[in-house]
Amino acid sequence: MSHQPFPHANDEEEPPKLEPIISAMKCEQTGHIMEAILLYEESIYKLNQMSEAEPNKKHPCGKYIKIYETRAKQLREQVKSHLQSSRVLDHISIERDSRGKSYQRLFGAYLDDNVKEGHINEPHLTDQNHIRNLLNFLEVLVKNCRYLKYIRLTTRPDPVMPKNQQLILEQIRSDLATGNIQLHYQMDDTLHDRKIVLSSGVVIKIGLGLHYFEASDNSHTLGLCDFDFRKCQATEVDIWKCRAFAKKPKDPGEPQNDVDEASAEPNGYSSD
Repeated sequence: MSHQPFPHANDEEEPPKLEPIISAMKCEQTGHIMEAILLYEESIYKLNQMSEAEPNKKHPCGKYIKIYETRAKQLREQVKSHLQSSRVLDHISIERDSRGKSYQRLFGAYLDDNVKEGHINEPHLTDQNHIRNLLNFLEVLVKNCRYLKYIRLTTRPDPVMPKNQQLILEQIRSDLATGNIQLHYQMDDTLHDRKIVLSSGVVIKIGLGLHYFEASDNSHTLGLCDFDFRKCQATEVDIWKCRAFAKKPKDPGEPQNDVDEASAEPNGYSSD
């Protein structure tokens, strides 16, 4: 996949040395488009803060803010254009008290080497069952997607024990980092949508989010490790597919290969 060189406001002017900017450019070059968009937006926010705190940097910061705003918009439009052409791959109705509906069984076929980043919107991560579900899904995601490098998790803050929630998410982030996978999590008080968006162009929408299993406080039952044994609550699942987000709008002469060779290096959990 070819990439255009990143524009500079002025060849004699060095861009501000902010980590999100460096990371955003690296993500874009390696095809991690969804993460690049968020990092550009983070860069814009920090540049605005810098220009307010240091008036002498207002002019150069303003130039780069415009550049990063333009690039983030272009990438958002690229993702949006793909989503608008998506098609339904599957619709699954999960019946109450049914079993055999683990994340692996339902979604394993869509988790493969084309997935290099995943965004998880899950509003509810406040109790032990929620965290257990999240961990199991992450295990399935990481095990199936050898080239997964970035995970972005968005959830609501715990209104009762926010520090405990943050501590747990930090532990998960640190553990994933040992396998060369970066987890970034963010809080959103207004989050309602439950969905999983994969860079391969697969979008998974579950009525109850990750928490369609019946909660259990008993650790001495089948289903503790293998979620196929767990009873489910009734919900609906829709799986959509569009063109991989790292790909530009489709060109009839373009090879149909969604794996970017520039970043084709397995994560640290791969057995290869």
